[in-house]
Amino acid sequence: MKLKAKFTKRMGSFILDVNIDSDCRKLGFFGSSGSGKSMTLRCLAGIENPDKGFISIGDRVLFDSEKKINIKPQQRRAGYLFQSYALFPNMTVRQNIMAGLRTGDKKERNNILESCIESFRLNGLEDRYPSQLSGGQKQRVALARLIASQPEILLLDEPLSALDEDLRMNTEKEIEKVMDKVSGTIFVSHSRGEVARLCDEVAFVKNGIIDGTASAAELMTLVVRVEKQ
Repeated sequence: MKLKAKFTKRMGSFILDVNIDSDCRKLGFFGSSGSGKSMTLRCLAGIENPDKGFISIGDRVLFDSEKKINIKPQQRRAGYLFQSYALFPNMTVRQNIMAGLRTGDKKERNNILESCIESFRLNGLEDRYPSQLSGGQKQRVALARLIASQPEILLLDEPLSALDEDLRMNTEKEIEKVMDKVSGTIFVSHSRGEVARLCDEVAFVKNGIIDGTASAAELMTLVVRVEKQ
């Protein structure tokens, strides 16, 4: 995944200033709460717009303020996983996954649905509603819906933060399997352990500033250096 992002966005007194040029397939955004990680992800997804700058993934320009390019979120081929999972409460597991399907005839859509149900161990839960699911089950439904949409890249915003300790490690393994199915992933977390285990390269976010990346192996040294500043 080739990501180029150089943009700024002002939110009151807070200024997001991003400068990334990375070929990494599994890229992590690491930083404390309120540092700008999620807003950066939302700009990449097209949910929020930078004030000025440039965003491209692969050979596709998604945003360019000078050339007036701003690709709609649904056309960016990115699967975005919100912290809350954003499942439709009035839809069953089956219907939530089907909502992620964008192309294909009835047979193809059903084949994708059945494959996702099998892959994420949702057999027997197809007719349940989100209110009838555990936290881990909701997580798997949200991931299944993402994969059903056949995204080129995944944008995962603190996907493990809402889970208790017992579910976290198992779900982390599920996410790792999902990351291996796509051409690229951007994984947002405030846990250095999560990004070190799941990502090959890390962008450190502090006070709205992202300036370059480091290897996951360099993460601990980078964090200690920044914390001393």
